[in-house]
Amino acid sequence: MTDFAKAGRRGLRRLGPDDLNAVMEEYRRLACDLARARSMGESSAVVRHLNSIAVRAHNVLYGHIRSTERMPGTPWVKRFPIAVRAHLAAVVVSAALLFGPAVISYVAVQLHPALGYDLVAGGFLDFEPARPESLHEIPSLARPFVASSILTNNIQVTLLAFGLGLTAGVGTSLLLIFNGVHLGAVAGWMTAKGNSGALWGWIMPHGGTELLAITLSGGAGFVLARAIIAPGEFRRATALRQVAMNALIIELGVMAMLIVAGLIEGFVSPSRIGFTARIAVLVVTLTFWVGYLSLVGLRSRGTREE
Repeated sequence: MTDFAKAGRRGLRRLGPDDLNAVMEEYRRLACDLARARSMGESSAVVRHLNSIAVRAHNVLYGHIRSTERMPGTPWVKRFPIAVRAHLAAVVVSAALLFGPAVISYVAVQLHPALGYDLVAGGFLDFEPARPESLHEIPSLARPFVASSILTNNIQVTLLAFGLGLTAGVGTSLLLIFNGVHLGAVAGWMTAKGNSGALWGWIMPHGGTELLAITLSGGAGFVLARAIIAPGEFRRATALRQVAMNALIIELGVMAMLIVAGLIEGFVSPSRIGFTARIAVLVVTLTFWVGYLSLVGLRSRGTREE
């Protein structure tokens, strides 16, 4: 720990994830030794020596964490995917809670169509698509208003998914499950009524971006929830402060994604482009987001992140 404290942040940047975890464990042991020395009345020289090492190590470790969270030299376009990759497990949990119930409710309504009357909103029960390849026909002059309304609604959902992480993830989980059940039930009902082409034709252009954004927002909520449920050796407030920046970066990235999804849903989805073009929009947008979130912000060696 003494050598690490002397090496400073330059030495810290050379550490891999496993080495960094080992250093953090050494620092915690050092803090315990310092507390023990003070409580047991060790000589002032010993206390000063341990305190000096602890202070230097703290400044290196937590100064680095703060500067990494702020990342003043890192553009925001890199900070977002870095934060997503740092909390990939939370994103996977969010995806499971959204898409798992969606698949279950879709299959359930297909097997037992009567369930649709309990699970599907009234507006969809007798809904007739505007065209075989799209649900709605929206006049060109009305599309900016529609895009704005859609964006506002989606932002509300994602902010709830994020903020409800402070309920130890219970609220976030329920919100994702509810939306997943509704999505799957509507898809199952429309398919049972022979309108699957219109449904997917409407959803495909914007759906990839929109559903990914909701998943990431739920992941950001679970980042907060984990700090509450399993703060480790820290107080919950401290653990929350440590993850709050990354969670907020993810949520801000989600807002940017929703702007893209809202524009597509307001202008492209109601347009008269063919089914093939709609599939192409889905493929292009998903390819972009997957590549962006997977690759942007990686170091040139591909083994560590900025």
